[in-house]
This record gives sequence, structure tokens and C-alpha cells, in this order.
Amino acid sequence: MRTPSSDRAAARRLSTPGLSTIAGALAVGLVVALAPAIAPAAAPEAAAQGPLDPGSFDPGSSTQGSTNAPDRTAFYAPPAELPADPGAVIRTEPMTITPSVPDLAAGGALPADAQRIMYRSTGAAGGPIAVTGTYLQPKAPWAGPGPRPLAVVTPGTQGQGDQCAPSKSMEVGLSAQTAPPSLAAGYSLIDAYSMLAEGFAVVVTDYEGLGTPGHHPYVNRDSQGRSALDAARAALRLQGTDLDPGSPTVVSGYSQGGGAAAAAGEMQPDYAPDLNLVGIAAGAPPSDMLGTLERVDGGVLTGAVGYAINGILQVHPELREAFDRQLNDEGRRMLEVTSTQCVAETAFAYGLRRTTEFTVHGNSLADAARSEPEILRVLESYNLGAVAPTVPALVLIGRNDDVVPHNTAVDLVRDWCARGTTVELRTAELPALAPGLVIDHALPMLSEVSTNARYLMDRVHDRPAPNSCGTV
Repeated sequence: MRTPSSDRAAARRLSTPGLSTIAGALAVGLVVALAPAIAPAAAPEAAAQGPLDPGSFDPGSSTQGSTNAPDRTAFYAPPAELPADPGAVIRTEPMTITPSVPDLAAGGALPADAQRIMYRSTGAAGGPIAVTGTYLQPKAPWAGPGPRPLAVVTPGTQGQGDQCAPSKSMEVGLSAQTAPPSLAAGYSLIDAYSMLAEGFAVVVTDYEGLGTPGHHPYVNRDSQGRSALDAARAALRLQGTDLDPGSPTVVSGYSQGGGAAAAAGEMQPDYAPDLNLVGIAAGAPPSDMLGTLERVDGGVLTGAVGYAINGILQVHPELREAFDRQLNDEGRRMLEVTSTQCVAETAFAYGLRRTTEFTVHGNSLADAARSEPEILRVLESYNLGAVAPTVPALVLIGRNDDVVPHNTAVDLVRDWCARGTTVELRTAELPALAPGLVIDHALPMLSEVSTNARYLMDRVHDRPAPNSCGTV
């Protein structure tokens, strides 16, 4: 449970949570290698969402130029009528995924067969929506007891443009286009591969609004929790798998994905009691929306606040007046620009800038939000910890994480423990190498790449779960 001192500390911060960072690093490192593969697009892909003020900026007015990503526009367009049942499969198609380096060394074969999927979920506003994703069926037979288990992978920050959807970037490894310039790295495969290695079937959600119509409601607790749970429901209904309706199911993610995994764990008893959820693993979960903006303000990923504001305004258009009171012209332009970007170009466009540049009064966006009770109320509705998972949970965080403060993860663990959850807190004791450059946020994900998968497979086998409650 939070102490009074931790509550006072939390009150001094405002969070731009879940800023996953591997994408930027992969994009910079791989773009030169993949650039020769970029070919002219067959046709521009229609933007599924526009900026907040359609009259001021039209992303569809720009030609896509050249891209190495196949044109899958038709697949991502939802039907006029959606199924009534959350988790219902709307459509599927076979999918090719760029092999990893280990795959290439072994002959280039992905250890799983892939499908692109579209399924029905429930959006941030509470209505039916279509969400896309990727299902990976292991080629190796399941050797454990009972039916094969299923792992839902919840991706870290991708961006807000439709081209950033994980199911698109995973197909080519690094999705790149020239007009406007855009890079999207398929780094969700890092977590997916570790799960496949343990024997899980894997489904990776694209979340609401990535690939499909509407703004992606970035770090919205309800939206990303439902997208994850309905991805599991959809995977369990697919034809031609070795899953069973009662297959043990787990959820794993890092950064934004860690928050989504935590949200799924909290929401499952009420929203998806039909799922046989046995464990969750939340890496660097942004659990306190009054916690991290001041920590990342001025860092590489400052501009990701634009994703959050765009998503808030899509769900809560009544807050436009409050944001207009606080944002200056540069701030409004930041919303327009980030609305169609992936995380790499947002880092290039707004990295190392201060949010004071975006406000009318020259105060930080943290202070601006504190001055608007309705904005503050919505941000607090994104918080985690008010309810708790009913299954064991792992929370992983770096001691020197420069995006999600270590103490907010500790507070989440305490909140869940107080509500009866068995929780393991795993702190990656890595030195601070480059504060503000998101390296200290990303390194624990890489150093602990197999931790989540091993922890969750132990939950499948019903082994005693480690428990940090009473020691944190």
C-alpha cells in the first residue's frame, strides 16, 4: 500500500507512461541495411485516422512515396457490422514474418506459422471496435501436460500512425516509407520469440487504432486491457491450432505493454472470466499517470505525450477547451505531427525538447495538467493498482529506469499485495548509463529477455509462485 510520503512524491509528478524504446534503437541501426529493400508502393495506404483538427492537417493528402511494406489496406478495413461477441474472429490471413538472426543461422525458418487476425473488442469509449494482431502457432508439438498454453504479448510503444501496427512491422522486420518518412521496427518479436521458445502459442495485439480506424488511445488502461483479453479469446477460437478453450493463458509485456499486461490482469475477472488466466508479467509498467512526465520531460521521448493527448481527445472531446487553454501553437502542431508518426520519428522530431515549449504560459505540461481538474481526472483513470489481479504476477523494473520510475513499480506491487495478489518484484540492478536517452529503460528488457517466459511457464505448470509481498 502506498505510504503518505510516496503519495506526496506521486503528486509532484505527471506521467507520460509506457514509452517503449527498442523501436528507435532498432530503426536507427537497421535502416541502412533495409533501405535497398524499399520498393515503390503499389498504392498509397489510406490513413485510418486523422489529426485532431481535420481542417488543419490531412495525412491522407500526402503520398506514401516508397515503402518496403506490402499493401494490406483491405485487411485492416473493418466490416460495416461487427460481431456482438467480444473476441469473435472477424477475418484471418496467412502471414510471413521476417526471420530473426537465429532463424537465419538455422536455415531461415520461423519456428511458428503466422496468421494476421482481426477480432472484435471493446474500445476506450465503450463501444464495439475491430482490432488486428498476429497469431503464432509453434511448429514443434506441445510436450507438456494438458492443452498447449497461450501467451498474449502486449507491445511497447509503437506510435500513433497506422503504419506502426506491430502486425505490419513484424512482417518485414523494419517497416520504412519515404513520404512522409517513417520507421517502425518489429521489436514485439523479442517477447514473442521468448514465449515460443518455452512452447507457448503466441498472439500479439496491435491495440485499438493501430492499423484500424481512429486514434490509438495511448496508455488507456481500459482499451489496452480489453484488446489483450479479446486477443486471447480470438486466438482460442482460431481454426487449425492445438489450443483448447481451457488452455492456460498468460499475458506479458514491457513498458506500454507492461501497463497493458497489468491492466489485463486487473480486468480479467470482470471482463473475461471465461479465460483460464494463470499469470501475468508486467515489465516497467506505467502504473501512475501522475508519476513520470517530469522524469521524461526533456528526454528522447518527450513527444510521445502527443500520442496520449490525441487519444484522450478522441475519447473525451469535451476536454478540447481545457487543452486549448494550455497548449500554444507549437503544442497543437505537436499533436498533429505525432498523430501519424511512429516512435522513431517522434524521437527524432521532439527528442530532448522540454514540454515548456508547448504551453501558453511556459510551464511544463505536468503543471498545465495539474491546473485542469478534468484533465487530471482522466489521467488518474488510467492508473493501475485500484484493483488487483487474482492470479500471480511478476513486476520487472530497472533500478535506474529513466522513463518509468522504480518507486512507482514498487507502489504497484504494494497495492496488489494489499489486495491479496501474489506478486514477485524483480529489480534489474543495472547502473545508470545515459539518463534521458531511454537506454536505462530499455536495458532491463534486454537483460531479462527470458525472465517473463520462464516465470509464466512456471505458472502454467502450477509451481509455487515467488512472493515479494511483505518485503517491499
